[in-house]
Amino acid sequence: MIASHLHHGDRVVAYLLPVWTRLPAADRAGVAAAVLGAALVALVVGTRVRRGRARPLRNPRARRAVEPVDTSWFTAHTLDGFPEEAVRATLGTPAAPSRERLYAAWVLATHTPGTDAVWLEKNLALPADAAHLITEAAEARRRGLSARENRATKARESDQP
Repeated sequence: MIASHLHHGDRVVAYLLPVWTRLPAADRAGVAAAVLGAALVALVVGTRVRRGRARPLRNPRARRAVEPVDTSWFTAHTLDGFPEEAVRATLGTPAAPSRERLYAAWVLATHTPGTDAVWLEKNLALPADAAHLITEAAEARRRGLSARENRATKARESDQP
Protein backbone atom coordinates (compact mmCIF):
# COMPACT_ATOMS: atom_id res chain seq x y z
CA MET A 1 0.00 0.00 0.00
CA ILE A 2 1.28 3.45 -0.91
CA ALA A 3 1.00 6.16 1.74
CA SER A 4 -0.93 9.32 0.86
CA HIS A 5 1.93 11.79 1.60
CA LEU A 6 4.91 10.40 -0.23
CA HIS A 7 8.15 12.30 -0.71
CA HIS A 8 9.79 12.41 -4.12
CA GLY A 9 12.18 9.54 -3.37
CA ASP A 10 9.35 7.37 -2.11
CA ARG A 11 7.43 7.93 -5.35
CA VAL A 12 10.41 6.86 -7.42
CA VAL A 13 10.74 3.63 -5.43
CA ALA A 14 6.99 3.02 -5.68
CA TYR A 15 7.12 3.35 -9.48
CA LEU A 16 10.33 1.32 -9.92
CA LEU A 17 9.19 -1.77 -8.02
CA PRO A 18 6.58 -2.83 -10.59
CA VAL A 19 9.07 -2.21 -13.42
CA TRP A 20 11.78 -4.17 -11.61
CA THR A 21 9.57 -7.21 -11.05
CA ARG A 22 8.56 -7.32 -14.73
CA LEU A 23 12.19 -7.57 -15.90
CA PRO A 24 13.47 -11.06 -16.64
CA ALA A 25 15.82 -12.35 -13.92
CA ALA A 26 18.77 -12.49 -16.35
CA ASP A 27 18.45 -8.75 -17.18
CA ARG A 28 18.19 -7.55 -13.57
CA ALA A 29 21.95 -7.84 -12.89
CA GLY A 30 22.85 -5.67 -15.89
CA VAL A 31 20.24 -3.06 -15.04
CA ALA A 32 21.38 -3.02 -11.41
CA ALA A 33 25.02 -2.55 -12.48
CA ALA A 34 24.08 0.32 -14.79
CA VAL A 35 22.05 2.03 -12.08
CA LEU A 36 24.89 1.62 -9.54
CA GLY A 37 27.41 2.99 -12.05
CA ALA A 38 25.24 6.02 -12.78
CA ALA A 39 24.74 6.60 -9.05
CA LEU A 40 28.50 6.45 -8.44
CA VAL A 41 29.22 8.94 -11.22
CA ALA A 42 26.50 11.25 -9.89
CA LEU A 43 27.98 11.01 -6.39
CA VAL A 44 31.50 11.90 -7.56
CA VAL A 45 30.35 14.80 -9.73
CA GLY A 46 27.98 16.08 -7.08
CA THR A 47 30.67 15.97 -4.41
CA ARG A 48 33.13 17.90 -6.56
CA VAL A 49 30.54 20.52 -7.50
CA ARG A 50 29.36 20.93 -3.93
CA ARG A 51 32.90 21.39 -2.63
CA GLY A 52 33.42 24.12 -5.22
CA ARG A 53 36.67 22.68 -6.48
CA ALA A 54 36.22 21.53 -10.03
CA ARG A 55 39.63 19.92 -10.40
CA PRO A 56 40.44 17.98 -13.51
CA LEU A 57 39.99 14.25 -13.09
CA ARG A 58 42.81 13.49 -15.50
CA ASN A 59 46.47 13.87 -14.54
CA PRO A 60 46.10 15.47 -11.08
CA ARG A 61 49.86 15.35 -10.48
CA ALA A 62 50.61 17.59 -13.45
CA ARG A 63 50.00 20.67 -11.36
CA ARG A 64 52.89 23.04 -10.70
CA ALA A 65 54.94 22.10 -7.65
CA VAL A 66 54.54 24.74 -4.98
CA GLU A 67 57.72 25.92 -3.37
CA PRO A 68 57.42 27.73 -0.06
CA VAL A 69 58.31 31.40 -0.21
CA ASP A 70 60.93 32.47 2.28
CA THR A 71 62.75 35.70 3.03
CA SER A 72 65.51 34.90 0.53
CA TRP A 73 63.11 35.84 -2.27
CA PHE A 74 62.98 39.45 -1.04
CA THR A 75 66.43 40.88 -0.41
CA ALA A 76 68.21 44.09 -1.34
CA HIS A 77 69.30 42.37 -4.58
CA THR A 78 65.91 40.94 -5.58
CA LEU A 79 65.42 43.43 -8.41
CA ASP A 80 68.99 43.24 -9.70
CA GLY A 81 68.82 42.68 -13.44
CA PHE A 82 65.17 43.70 -13.78
CA PRO A 83 64.79 45.27 -17.27
CA GLU A 84 62.66 48.21 -16.15
CA GLU A 85 63.41 50.60 -19.02
CA ALA A 86 62.86 47.94 -21.69
CA VAL A 87 59.63 46.74 -20.08
CA ARG A 88 58.29 50.28 -19.65
CA ALA A 89 59.10 51.02 -23.31
CA THR A 90 56.85 48.15 -24.39
CA LEU A 91 54.00 49.39 -22.19
CA GLY A 92 52.93 52.58 -23.92
CA THR A 93 49.29 52.41 -22.88
CA PRO A 94 47.61 53.99 -19.87
CA ALA A 95 46.14 50.57 -19.02
CA ALA A 96 49.63 49.12 -18.52
CA PRO A 97 50.15 46.76 -15.60
CA SER A 98 51.29 48.29 -12.34
CA ARG A 99 54.90 48.33 -11.27
CA GLU A 100 54.03 45.93 -8.43
CA ARG A 101 52.64 43.37 -10.90
CA LEU A 102 55.79 43.65 -13.01
CA TYR A 103 57.95 43.15 -9.92
CA ALA A 104 55.85 40.15 -8.90
CA ALA A 105 56.40 38.68 -12.37
CA TRP A 106 60.13 39.25 -11.98
CA VAL A 107 60.27 37.54 -8.58
CA LEU A 108 58.29 34.57 -9.87
CA ALA A 109 60.41 34.30 -13.02
CA THR A 110 63.70 34.40 -11.09
CA HIS A 111 62.74 32.08 -8.25
CA THR A 112 60.28 29.59 -9.74
CA PRO A 113 61.71 27.26 -12.38
CA GLY A 114 59.30 26.64 -15.22
CA THR A 115 57.63 30.03 -15.05
CA ASP A 116 57.57 31.07 -18.68
CA ALA A 117 56.23 34.07 -20.55
CA VAL A 118 52.95 32.35 -21.42
CA TRP A 119 52.32 31.59 -17.73
CA LEU A 120 53.02 35.22 -16.78
CA GLU A 121 50.71 36.48 -19.53
CA LYS A 122 47.90 34.21 -18.44
CA ASN A 123 48.18 34.45 -14.65
CA LEU A 124 49.36 38.04 -14.18
CA ALA A 125 47.64 39.54 -17.24
CA LEU A 126 50.88 40.90 -18.67
CA PRO A 127 51.35 41.88 -22.30
CA ALA A 128 53.32 39.31 -24.30
CA ASP A 129 56.28 41.62 -24.98
CA ALA A 130 56.74 42.50 -21.31
CA ALA A 131 56.40 38.88 -20.20
CA HIS A 132 59.04 37.75 -22.73
CA LEU A 133 61.46 40.51 -21.67
CA ILE A 134 61.05 39.57 -18.02
CA THR A 135 61.54 35.84 -18.55
CA GLU A 136 64.57 36.34 -20.82
CA ALA A 137 66.22 38.68 -18.29
CA ALA A 138 65.40 36.28 -15.44
CA GLU A 139 66.98 33.37 -17.34
CA ALA A 140 70.10 35.45 -18.02
CA ARG A 141 70.26 36.34 -14.31
CA ARG A 142 69.90 32.67 -13.31
CA ARG A 143 72.69 31.69 -15.70
CA GLY A 144 74.93 34.45 -14.31
CA LEU A 145 74.27 33.44 -10.70
CA SER A 146 74.87 29.79 -11.52
CA ALA A 147 78.18 30.59 -13.24
CA ARG A 148 79.30 32.69 -10.23
CA GLU A 149 78.38 29.87 -7.84
CA ASN A 150 80.33 27.37 -9.96
CA ARG A 151 83.41 29.63 -9.96
CA ALA A 152 83.14 30.11 -6.19
CA THR A 153 82.83 26.36 -5.63
CA LYS A 154 85.85 25.65 -7.80
CA ALA A 155 87.84 28.34 -5.99
CA ARG A 156 86.96 26.82 -2.60
CA GLU A 157 87.89 23.35 -3.83
CA SER A 158 91.26 24.52 -5.17
CA ASP A 159 92.04 26.26 -1.84
CA GLN A 160 91.62 23.05 0.13
CA PRO A 161 94.80 20.95 0.57
